[in-house]
Amino acid sequence: ETASLFPKAARLRNLTYSSPLYVDVTKRVVKRGHDCEEVTETQEFTKVFIGKVPIMLRSSYCCLYQTSEKDLTELGECPFDQGGYFIINGSEKVLIAQEKMSTNHVYVFKKRQPNKYAFVAEVRSMAESQNRPPSGMFVRMLSTTSAKGGSSGQYIRATLPYIRTEIPIVVVFRALGFVADKDILEHICYEFSDIQMMDLLRPSLEEAFVIQNQQVALDYIGKRGSTVGVTRDKRIRYAKEILQREMLPHVGTGEYCETKKAYYFGYIIHRLLLCVLGRRPEDDRDHYANKRLDLAGPLLGGLFRMLFRKLTRDVRSYVQKCVDNGKDVNLQFAIKAKSITSGLKYSLATGNWGQANAAGTRAGVSQVLNRLTFASTLSHLRRLNSPIGREGKLAKPRQLHNSHWGMMCPAETPEGQACGLVKNLALMVYI
Repeated sequence: ETASLFPKAARLRNLTYSSPLYVDVTKRVVKRGHDCEEVTETQEFTKVFIGKVPIMLRSSYCCLYQTSEKDLTELGECPFDQGGYFIINGSEKVLIAQEKMSTNHVYVFKKRQPNKYAFVAEVRSMAESQNRPPSGMFVRMLSTTSAKGGSSGQYIRATLPYIRTEIPIVVVFRALGFVADKDILEHICYEFSDIQMMDLLRPSLEEAFVIQNQQVALDYIGKRGSTVGVTRDKRIRYAKEILQREMLPHVGTGEYCETKKAYYFGYIIHRLLLCVLGRRPEDDRDHYANKRLDLAGPLLGGLFRMLFRKLTRDVRSYVQKCVDNGKDVNLQFAIKAKSITSGLKYSLATGNWGQANAAGTRAGVSQVLNRLTFASTLSHLRRLNSPIGREGKLAKPRQLHNSHWGMMCPAETPEGQACGLVKNLALMVYI
């Protein structure tokens, strides 16, 4: 007979405080004949176990959620303990909040000369609904004194995801279906009386003069994609797909988002030109309005996404094997619940976020909770980390910024190489 596991037992017996995860699986068998496809059988499997997810103490899925002080004492828990950590193999682990640049926000930076570009506008775009990694988009203005042999003049180019070279901005507008110069300018400078801004756009319009309709523009983009040696229709479809799915996904990935996307794209260029004309200062990377914190939720979410992808790949290869050998598909063998359980456990136990020894793995995301004093525990639970290399002796990100007022503690930060990169939340801050 099973009893529910309480945190005290998990600590004492070196267990992991976690909860099982069940999904519903539908199995469809499709027989392919000479001319038709028919579904021969469908099976519904309810509550298939796919792995265990560690539970944060005092969260809404925890046994101690909204328990009275008297009951807590009986369960062997300190009524003053805050929770907010995980128990992995009996040791208490905290996920340190990770600082990152805000997504879905236009930043304009001036490049230090001599450089190929004078200004860069960038957006890390991430749809609110999905948890997929953000796709970056850059719009750059070439500097007037470009490198030797390069095209000089104030051309504006955009970098699209999965496209090898930079695309002139007017080509992107035409690919989105805005062909007339007037329409394009309407999306970028909002008043035609603004002569200075119109002048800055003249070279870009002249550069893309040869491409005058949507199909040619899409083909121009598709040619520079990852597809090699396919027909023109395929290239155009590929370019359309990229503009729809990968470019600025937070505006929308649906069928008819071209107008919205063109306006947002125009806004990016508008911001870039405002900066070029000196009507607006360049953005401050260290201002706290431009920062966001990834707490335990997004961190575990991203990790789970990766592990679940791996699980579906494994299931797919297993089913493929079964089909090739003509065997029956057995769900018990197909779904290896171990992979999600051990993956989450590994990352929380070691602090290496991501697969074992893979690229793009961050270290030290999960740490053993500091129980030296009560105050040190609280401090550890409210710690933040900026994932900048500790070696780079950069002064700017480490300095106390005016915008930290009321949000970061001005005094509590380690000495030495992590100074100013590891911060703590101020007393009353709540995310």
